[in-house]
Amino acid sequence: MNVAGKNNDAVYLLLEEIIHQTIVFICMFIHHLEETRGSKRKRGYKYSLIERMPNQIRELNRLTRGNHYDCLENLSVDRNAFGRLCIILRNRGGLVDGKHVSVEEQVSMFLGILAHHKKNRVVRYTYNRSSQTVSHYVHLVLTAILQLHSILLVRPETVPDDSTNHRWKWFKGCLGALDGTFVNVRVPTIDRGRYRTRKGQITTNVLAVCDTNMNFVYVLPGWEGSASDVRILRDSVNRPHGLKEITTYVIMDTLTARDLWHHIEGLDII
Repeated sequence: MNVAGKNNDAVYLLLEEIIHQTIVFICMFIHHLEETRGSKRKRGYKYSLIERMPNQIRELNRLTRGNHYDCLENLSVDRNAFGRLCIILRNRGGLVDGKHVSVEEQVSMFLGILAHHKKNRVVRYTYNRSSQTVSHYVHLVLTAILQLHSILLVRPETVPDDSTNHRWKWFKGCLGALDGTFVNVRVPTIDRGRYRTRKGQITTNVLAVCDTNMNFVYVLPGWEGSASDVRILRDSVNRPHGLKEITTYVIMDTLTARDLWHHIEGLDII
């Protein structure tokens, strides 16, 4: 009888110890969950949309509603040109305000990237936006800009014979000035050799022609940075709907003209 009582006491003590350990484990687990949720709530509050909005509005106002110098230095356009561009993109380009991003902020992000070759992560930090948001709206603005080709690209017109412009009256029949420029691009590693310039940059070589009013009348993008100006201009002249079909007379720099003098027929070069 005494032996059976001792065994029962031992079982009761063991069960009591197990229950105690279980309760301690459950309490520790609940405490850990509360700490985790609390830290998430703190992080969510710190980086919430409501917390970001004052900084976003402040940054946009500093760029577009401050002085002309700040807007020109950061976006390469003054306040007047920036406002007119936003109006044109709204009315003609189909650009609309996002749920939390206005057209003005979309355009300012786009212009900042074009003007200073900013990375996505730099724009994300400046405007307090996510990388996905920056990429999304930059593509929307680019699509809207392409819709304005009828406004930004004018019909080519040569210098008339009765021109009175003191700069251009000596070049009657000339379309305008031609030159090339390098635009930085990101290409697959296997193609970097073709896009690397003599200065080591990965770019695409873009040929453009402007008329006497500084309007673009012809643009040929897409060539690799390693391509020579002679090769690109020859392609622009020989391709269908190319430069040869809109003019026979352009002005370019001396080095390019010297290289092209004996290579292209049907195009007068000065």
